[in-house]
Amino acid sequence: MAKILHALVLILGLATAVQAQSNWDFPCGTPPGKSDWLKRYQEAPQLYQRDNDTTLYVPLTIHIVGSDSGNGFFSLSGLKAAFCKLNESFEEANIQFFMAGEINYLMNSAWYSHETVLEGAEMMFANNVDGTLNIYFVNDPAGNCGYNLPYAGIAMRKSCSGPNDNTWAHEIGHALAIPHPFLGWEGGISHDGSQTHNYNNPAPEIITYDYTFFQDTLIEDTLIIDTAYVELLDGSNCSFAADGFCDTSPDYLAQRWFCDANGESPVLQTDPTGASFRSDGSLIMGYSDDACQARFTPEQIAAMRADLYDENPDWISQEPPMGLVASTVTEFLSPEEGAELPFDEVLLSWTPVENATHYIVQISPLPTFGLRSEYIAEGNALVVTDLVANRDYYWRITPYNAYSYCAPISEVGTFSTTNVSSVSAIDQLASLRVFPQPVRGGNAFTVDFTVNAPIKGRIRLFNSIGQALQETALNYGAGQHTLQFPTAQLAAGLYFLSFQTAEGQAVQQIVVE
Repeated sequence: MAKILHALVLILGLATAVQAQSNWDFPCGTPPGKSDWLKRYQEAPQLYQRDNDTTLYVPLTIHIVGSDSGNGFFSLSGLKAAFCKLNESFEEANIQFFMAGEINYLMNSAWYSHETVLEGAEMMFANNVDGTLNIYFVNDPAGNCGYNLPYAGIAMRKSCSGPNDNTWAHEIGHALAIPHPFLGWEGGISHDGSQTHNYNNPAPEIITYDYTFFQDTLIEDTLIIDTAYVELLDGSNCSFAADGFCDTSPDYLAQRWFCDANGESPVLQTDPTGASFRSDGSLIMGYSDDACQARFTPEQIAAMRADLYDENPDWISQEPPMGLVASTVTEFLSPEEGAELPFDEVLLSWTPVENATHYIVQISPLPTFGLRSEYIAEGNALVVTDLVANRDYYWRITPYNAYSYCAPISEVGTFSTTNVSSVSAIDQLASLRVFPQPVRGGNAFTVDFTVNAPIKGRIRLFNSIGQALQETALNYGAGQHTLQFPTAQLAAGLYFLSFQTAEGQAVQQIVVE
């Protein structure tokens, strides 16, 4: 079934609570720690199901948070680009993510920019959807680029969710039980950052970290401190030190850093034996810059897959995935290039793209699309009613489906709006209503209209690509009138009923199920 969805106009307590910090210095607010499940897994990974050759599809519920006034929502095009990057990052792991259901828009300034992860947990507890991994895009997630709460969900900063950012992949790694490779160093040598460390000196054999918020349930009244062995360069303690993965090399850097020419940290570190090394910048679970990060290791991948099978089987979707959206050139069907249209009712339509179920439609008064309105169309047509008169507009579309987000954006079309209203242009037409909406296929839909003076013209029914399917005369005197249109010959989809006279036209959309 094709239908039009809503549009968004985009204009430019506790001592243990994580407080706001610079999102560059602290890209991830996920509490450090190794879950009990991961500890058991790393003792005998061969006992766990992993099935590396099977693609696992994981449903995500997307929550986009704005201010109380409804401003600041993460853009639809930004979400699509972030989804594309996320699935590319997990392609080698043979894990793919898709959007389950529609986007949940939340207007709440306290959640939009929150200072502590406890406030974020409150947001998640109030809105989570069971059986899915819940993702919240906000303006400020407790001063971080993002964080994962094992008992609640993931909060993401909009500005850290671009097409080249790895924060989302990093946080989902946490959701699938993978710690930082520098586990234990999040608070320095001591859990509270009270002891500084000179990396030229040998690191201690054991460090402590705050494990309070990494339990399976939220704990608010107890400070939980754990210890971690510091990983040695020779790998002799790799199976139990730090993150417990032997194919992630030692890393003690718990703040953001840029890679050098070799893809390593510029900071030389010293392990407890006095051996020197530089951190590997390619690891998505580390803190190197996004341009350097590129991979999950084989051991990390195996653990994430085992976590899905053993800990989160309800996150594995049983429904078959849809095919990839074709990267074909989209042909605009209406309006004609440069056409002048009534400002309050603009019909946009285009040729369908193979495997696409939704389209992001962007309309802008600027050719750069720096200021734009974004809409979701379910089907290959959209009626826009909120444009301004006497203005040139540029428009383009991007197709996608719940599993496929990497199709390219279309070329740009243009049109202009006039100050003639599509409804008020027909002075005789006082009201126009079509019901029921939607109408079940095979049943008739009813058109109820009132005219205040004799009216002549034609009534035409169009499909979503602008083809006229039915036509009848419009010739009525003053008063209220009712017509019925059969749907027996109409396939499920989106249609438009047009009242046309010499003065103008009025258009109503009809959805046939």
